[in-house]
Amino acid sequence: MTGSNYKYPGFISYSHRDRKVAEWLHRALENYRVPKRLVGSAGQFGPVPARLYPIFRDREELSAGALAEQLRLAIAQSRCYILICSPHAATSRWVNEEVEHFLSVRDPASLLCLIVDGEPNATAKGHPERECFPPALRNATVNGLPLEPMAAQLDDDADGRDNARLKIIAGLLGVGFDELKRRDLIARNRRLAVLTGLSLGVAAVTVALAIFAVLAQREAEHSRQQGEELIGFMLGDLRGKLEPLGKLDILDAVGDRATAYFAGLDRGSDPGPRALAARAKALRQIGEVRFAQGRPADAVETLSAALKLQRDLVAAAPDDNALLFELGQTEFWVGYAGWRAGQFDQAETNFLAYQAISQKLVSRDPANLSWQIEVAYALNNLAILAFERHRYTEALPLFEQVVAKARGLVDDAALASEATKLLGALSWQGSTLLRLGRNAEALAKLQEHADLLRARVQAQPDDQWQRYALAFSLSTLGYSALDTGDTAIALSAGTEGAALAKQMVSADPSNYDYRQTLLMHSQILAGAEFQANRMEAAASENAESLRLLNDLLAHDGTNRETRRRYMTAAQLAYEMAWLRHDVAQARSVVDEALGFVGKVLPDAKPDRVDYAQAHLYALELAVYEDHDEVAAQVHREAARNALTDADESQADDAHASARLRALLGLMSGADHIPAAAQPNTKAPWTYSVQRFVERHCGKPNALLNKQLCSQYPPDAQHPRLSKTRDDR
Repeated sequence: MTGSNYKYPGFISYSHRDRKVAEWLHRALENYRVPKRLVGSAGQFGPVPARLYPIFRDREELSAGALAEQLRLAIAQSRCYILICSPHAATSRWVNEEVEHFLSVRDPASLLCLIVDGEPNATAKGHPERECFPPALRNATVNGLPLEPMAAQLDDDADGRDNARLKIIAGLLGVGFDELKRRDLIARNRRLAVLTGLSLGVAAVTVALAIFAVLAQREAEHSRQQGEELIGFMLGDLRGKLEPLGKLDILDAVGDRATAYFAGLDRGSDPGPRALAARAKALRQIGEVRFAQGRPADAVETLSAALKLQRDLVAAAPDDNALLFELGQTEFWVGYAGWRAGQFDQAETNFLAYQAISQKLVSRDPANLSWQIEVAYALNNLAILAFERHRYTEALPLFEQVVAKARGLVDDAALASEATKLLGALSWQGSTLLRLGRNAEALAKLQEHADLLRARVQAQPDDQWQRYALAFSLSTLGYSALDTGDTAIALSAGTEGAALAKQMVSADPSNYDYRQTLLMHSQILAGAEFQANRMEAAASENAESLRLLNDLLAHDGTNRETRRRYMTAAQLAYEMAWLRHDVAQARSVVDEALGFVGKVLPDAKPDRVDYAQAHLYALELAVYEDHDEVAAQVHREAARNALTDADESQADDAHASARLRALLGLMSGADHIPAAAQPNTKAPWTYSVQRFVERHCGKPNALLNKQLCSQYPPDAQHPRLSKTRDDR
């Protein structure tokens, strides 16, 4: 293509965390007016245009579809490639892939870099945390020499924002920076001269305009209030219509623009309580949408702003039930954010505040069934917290109360939908019974909940929320069936749930929760195929779950549930490698697991259990394959320290922590397995102690005595293990 034949003057590539800079640059480029004396002159790419429009910004321009195909086409149709460089971009898989593709098909001379943080090639200088170039750019060469792209720096100590903007514009126009800056300055001075002349005329009418100032201010306040109520409608009523269709991605731009709109308002003015209430509600609704899209940091930011605003409003008008209700909703969502991040103490504080508000509303109007629903929701939240803390005897009666309240409301047509959501407590009730060892009752409750939702889906086949609720319920049933050794139920739940999840992801690819649900069912199917001794099918499903996991982790690497599921997939891959006696594959799994948990050791207790698990894999290889006592001691200490720090009451599965302690003991000379670590099912993630003993009893090793080995005969379910034991 020639310079004039490109569809886009530029393509902006950036990490999601640099979105605000990308939005600023996008506006700055498209709104820039080229100085008249430069327009039409000869530039590097042909005649200089009057405008740089349109600029392609990948996260905004792309629609739901084949991402890679659209990106390749957009890059091919762009004259220049603009890379926003930062430590976030340097570690972004997606940015690196875009740069890699660009360099493979285009002239590197058309690459323009805007450095917003960090420094180029800092990795080579021993400061990888400061690196701002992605690997594809750091490794690129031209004629055997390292590529040195044109780079502008946003920092005031370097180019500064204005000069950095002009450098990028000069690169897009194909003209020299100094020439553009000189022409731009001349054009600005001319505009200033014109404005100075006009200001004299403006002064003449200022007095007349002042007469209408008060009326204009009132009209502006009225318009602003209408605008904020419209935003509330789009994020509330319109969201209610889009959510069943699985089309929340339509509201993405609404949330971003509304957030920017609110940030720029009220420079010292008082908009009034009604406008502030509308704004607070809109901010809370933006937070809800952000959670559904897997953007927890953005969600927490807007929810915190809403909470502060609503607390102030309620303090000023404590008898206003509508304001009190909205405050309760935001207290819940802030608590939900804490629960989702594993910060249970924070979650409890907000959930108790939500419960107190709901009870206060009911005391003011006992006949209001909607507020009774809120009391039930509050009770359900506290029951879930008790479950997460492994206080199962405390959680069970709370869930039973929620189910009883929901059954009493489900026949009310106006409340049927909310009552159905509350009946999700049936699923939690089943999970609690499972932890208490009442397996038959547990599966019955889980089946009952899935049957109830299946009937709702059949009655409302186009309601995407009902599909999601059923798919999630089936995931709980599937995991529970695996844990109790019921392979048939696990396969059935996994197959049905995966089909539902694929439909949901196809309808709304941006919905993080839908993609999480598809991942869960992929793992359920992998575990069920493993239990059924169909190893090829298990390996295929586990590989698919790892692919889904990598996509989710690239989007949000902080999500606690996603991190735990990564280790579930790693454990299954590790066990299958040992069954095949494929030590090289087992080592590959261990290296990846160590890399995953080694990036950061968070305070969240479940992550410490995962950290210990990865080091125990490495310890097994060091002791039984490499006979490397130095490496063994390193991994033994890492696992011991992590398990010492881990609080079993906070871990997702106290049995998992007990099993890891047992494995550490067996690899350190213990001669027995504690009762708490005994596997009680054939589920791949609960069966690790028995498999470990089977793997190594056939080898001459002082760490495992004959009496211990005699307690664990070969596993008849997986004959390959017993067949190859003597050979090993």
